Amino acid sequence: MKRPLVLVGLWYLLTLAAAAFLGAGVSRAVFWVILVGFVATVFWRKTRKAIVIPLAFAVSATALASFCAYSHRSAEPPLALNGREETICGTVCELPEHRYDRWYYTVRVDSVGKADLPTGFRVRLSAKDKLSAGPYSRLEGKVRFFLPPGGEGFSSRGYYASKGVLMFASTIWGTDLAVRPPAEKPPYYYALRLRQKLLGSVRELLPKDEASLVNGILLGETDGLSEKLTNDFRTDGISHILSVSGLHMSTIAQLLIFLLLFFRVPKRAAAAVTALGVFGFMAVTCFVPSVTRSGTMCLLCLAAPLFSRRADPLNSLCTAGLLIALANPFAAADVGFLLSFFATLGLIFCTGPVTRFLNGKFDRAPIFSPLVRGANGVLATSAGATLFTLPIVLLNFGTVSLAAPLANILELVPSSLLMAFGAAAAVLNLLLPQTYLAMPFALAAGLLAKYMKAAAAWLAQLPFASVSASQGYIALWISGSFLLFAAAYGAAKGKRLFPQAACLSVIVLLIGIFSFQLTRQNVTRFAVLDAGNNLSVVLTRRGHAAVIGCGNYNAGRVASYLKSENTANLDVLEILTQDRDEFTCAAETTEAFHPGRLVAQQDAMADGYVSNVMKNSHRSAFFSTYADMTLWGDVKVETRLLEKSSAARITAGGVTTLICPKGADLSRLPEDWKRADLFVTDTVPRETASLCPACAVFSMDSGTLGKSAAGICRYRSVWTGGYGNLVLELKGGRKLSIGREP
Repeated sequence: MKRPLVLVGLWYLLTLAAAAFLGAGVSRAVFWVILVGFVATVFWRKTRKAIVIPLAFAVSATALASFCAYSHRSAEPPLALNGREETICGTVCELPEHRYDRWYYTVRVDSVGKADLPTGFRVRLSAKDKLSAGPYSRLEGKVRFFLPPGGEGFSSRGYYASKGVLMFASTIWGTDLAVRPPAEKPPYYYALRLRQKLLGSVRELLPKDEASLVNGILLGETDGLSEKLTNDFRTDGISHILSVSGLHMSTIAQLLIFLLLFFRVPKRAAAAVTALGVFGFMAVTCFVPSVTRSGTMCLLCLAAPLFSRRADPLNSLCTAGLLIALANPFAAADVGFLLSFFATLGLIFCTGPVTRFLNGKFDRAPIFSPLVRGANGVLATSAGATLFTLPIVLLNFGTVSLAAPLANILELVPSSLLMAFGAAAAVLNLLLPQTYLAMPFALAAGLLAKYMKAAAAWLAQLPFASVSASQGYIALWISGSFLLFAAAYGAAKGKRLFPQAACLSVIVLLIGIFSFQLTRQNVTRFAVLDAGNNLSVVLTRRGHAAVIGCGNYNAGRVASYLKSENTANLDVLEILTQDRDEFTCAAETTEAFHPGRLVAQQDAMADGYVSNVMKNSHRSAFFSTYADMTLWGDVKVETRLLEKSSAARITAGGVTTLICPKGADLSRLPEDWKRADLFVTDTVPRETASLCPACAVFSMDSGTLGKSAAGICRYRSVWTGGYGNLVLELKGGRKLSIGREP
């Protein structure tokens, strides 16, 4: 069998990705099924001779066993701390982050108040004020533990588990954490200090916006990036530029090799020194899974000439993936790592053939040959990476960037140049400060940063730069594509028909997306977001949106839904309660989507978070008892203050919907409001006798859902309960369809 490590590495990683998606409970059951399959293929003579089939079963069983064992041994014990307040002693093991007006610290928990509680895991500790804590500082004090948002699958919880963070924690109001000097300074301490100095070096040389982009591209530091720039990069399909991975590692390695060979260093010595530089860059970028994958692959390729061997990119890639997955089975829950791995796989398989095909078709004029070949290379790279990562992007983000090919042509080469100039400027300013040797490199990096920001903003404004693909037909398309490739392989007895199958698959996807978009042109979508025990409703139509209620401390749920619906204009954002979580979510949402109008209670004006919302809104409307508005010509939104919170009635397509958050006194509802067709709430109200909706929608998590089951049974009801957003489509003539989007 040729390249056994390719089969083992790829299959092991795919199995772990499936296990992360299914969760530990289902994975345990699947393990026994796979184990039975392995035994059967070993005892059956035909499959035993094939070797590949029993080996695949053995690899899958091993991967599932390691995932379940890791979950049981490491991931599940810290869950006992959920919701508890305990005194901890811990060690800061990463640099702090500043986001959403809070400071976040990754802390290794060395001891907890009671001896029987788990230790040795990492938490992400949030604090309102900055702590005087650096790398490996010791923290001691009382904190509140809680679970990261999300559940099984590729959620926030799985992402943090891939980094070793198994719980969240927050400081408690009125208590302080004691900060002590580091008790240890391992090699990683000095790598973090170097990262800190490099980031500061760039900030000294460039204005804030340009420095943030240079640090984001060079070191993956996204703290200082504006939400608008991040959204532009995501819309254009070039977010990978801000994630340190293969592009960065290859640029750094090539730069080091070029400099060493320029100074006539022997090839083997140059490869060894470059390998040390690559490992150092991996440490400075914090060994995140995508960096570790690309760095390990790069190290394996550099090691080949040292042992007089030819580097094999496919073997190196799968070996790197296998090593990372063996070290941390939850690495496969990091979508960034999966995107990095499969993008590289696409480059290995597709870049060469696609480039040769494009050169054969378009490289006809010798005078333009370098330009044409360069553009063809970028297009081939983009096509290969996009094709192999498309299923992951669709399942996790629900959008397809049609601007990605053009964006890669315009941004890929400048980003590589920016990395080189930015690295030179940061290092020279660090080693030789006040000599002005870094200024030419900093100037070049700053100008490239300005160009990249302007190009990203222009591309993001193009019609259909990104289109929604969050519907159920996507899963059907993925299944059909696998069958199509299988049929192509069987018909040609090889890979000869794969290019045609790939083109046909992409054409079918684009036809499905655009035909679906056309059918929704005049449809108002009414989504009740899966926001825990809080209420957030989003209305969308033809790129316009209105958010009624932001009742969740995590703005990501609102923002991600707006992005998945290709929202170009957030026309209205209305705050229904006076809850601090809703104010926080509203403030963060308006940073990403500047609403045309803010609607809130008069008493909310004094809150600082609402002041931030006002700054990011074009105009504000505060009401004391009621507010009315009309959206898109035929959607009417009426709001009434009912004691502590406001209720809203939405009329669209002849259907009336009553939205009542916690704190709204239903006994004070107008009589005609009580006859609403739909009733949406995040609590089970007591005054229910006068309400008789055709359907009630309950926005609450699974725990509260169980406790409230008796109250819910009084209605014909549906609920979020951690199972996904509930989406209603109002088509006019009192026609309504309801469905769930994971």
